Amino acid sequence: MILTKLKKLREVSSCRKMSPEKLAAFRDERLQLMIRHAYRTTPFYKKLMDRAGVKPADIRTAKDLIKLPLVTKQDIQNNYKDCVSSQFTEDQCLVRTTSGSSGKMLRVLWETDSFWNRLTMYYRCLSMIGYSPFKKLLYFLPVPEKSGFTFGLFRQMGLEPKTPFEEIRQHLLTFTPHIMAIYPSYALALANFLSSDDILKIGLEAISLNSEMILPQDRAEIERKFNCPAYDEYSSVEMGFIASMCRKKKNHVFTDNVILEILDAQGHPARPGERGEIVLTSLTNYAMPFIRYRIGDYSYFPENRTCSCGLPFPVIGPIEGRKDDSFILRDGAAIPAWKIYEVVERPLEDFGMDKLVLTDFYMVQRKKDLADFYYVKGPDFEDSYLTHLHAGIGRLFGNRLTVNVSVTDNIDRVKTVKRKYIHREI
Repeated sequence: MILTKLKKLREVSSCRKMSPEKLAAFRDERLQLMIRHAYRTTPFYKKLMDRAGVKPADIRTAKDLIKLPLVTKQDIQNNYKDCVSSQFTEDQCLVRTTSGSSGKMLRVLWETDSFWNRLTMYYRCLSMIGYSPFKKLLYFLPVPEKSGFTFGLFRQMGLEPKTPFEEIRQHLLTFTPHIMAIYPSYALALANFLSSDDILKIGLEAISLNSEMILPQDRAEIERKFNCPAYDEYSSVEMGFIASMCRKKKNHVFTDNVILEILDAQGHPARPGERGEIVLTSLTNYAMPFIRYRIGDYSYFPENRTCSCGLPFPVIGPIEGRKDDSFILRDGAAIPAWKIYEVVERPLEDFGMDKLVLTDFYMVQRKKDLADFYYVKGPDFEDSYLTHLHAGIGRLFGNRLTVNVSVTDNIDRVKTVKRKYIHREI
């Protein structure tokens, strides 16, 4: 295992030193391997390519992907077993479930080697903003994971967002991390809790923001309050690490891990500077390939895709995704979306990471004292989930907000907005 980790670390590190031309050739080699593998071992992609009249040999470079149809999360859900490679079984893989915050829930398989690739790319993201061995990292995840990748060098601490702020404050003051990885909305709430003296004693060097779309004014406020720069990291359960900011605050696409297309409204490649839909193709996860996958985010390619930081990875514009709402109650309290996600998603963990209890949900605030929660049952649904959900709603809102809970077979029928999962109508 240690040799696998070292191999992945060396491989990921070597890509940083390639020329853009060599990196593009390396990307296309990986693409050819992935296309051949998907065609040979997944019935879903074989049927998709056969219907399109495309053979693996027709896909030689990233530009050739336009020959293939787009794939949605619903397509993967509907054809789940046919999307998993015949060379892998679930018990050979790590199983993760996409958050409802990024769309419909989906079970995703990661082969072990690909997971280590994903982990080394996380360290790449952090190193781009100043992280190095012997520096300390504090990160927030609903379920903190032990990386097993420290080699006695990488000092890190994982905390759950549900941890009381006073306890987090004590950890920050005693651990004094150099880098903090955190959700933007959570960072704002934490900054408002900490005193200026606390922040001075903690002495953060940089903040890595993840999992949510970040508005420019929010980033500026985070940087002002924590007195350090804040950078974006763009990742997903399906793809791993897609792009990350360097110290110049330019987003670099990890083309050794994914191919990122930007398409206009007609499905054609967008022109430089033209905002369009992001479509992704994974180059590293052979257990469950994702090819021309519509992830639901938007961006653009700038005219100049290079950066003075010296990295060979091409530059992309700001990522525009869904921005969920906070709920505003009669007493003036604002309940941020991340706290609502905690109530919805925390009970799902009790069923295990390999269980798909819900496949989709939507929560909408109709009045200051009334909201509706809609959910779609997954194959592993149990009524006990609703018991935990109601208890969480009670703890979060008390008697300040009544939440009606309803089951449906299609969330799109009840949504009033296309891309939000936590929505305030008032």
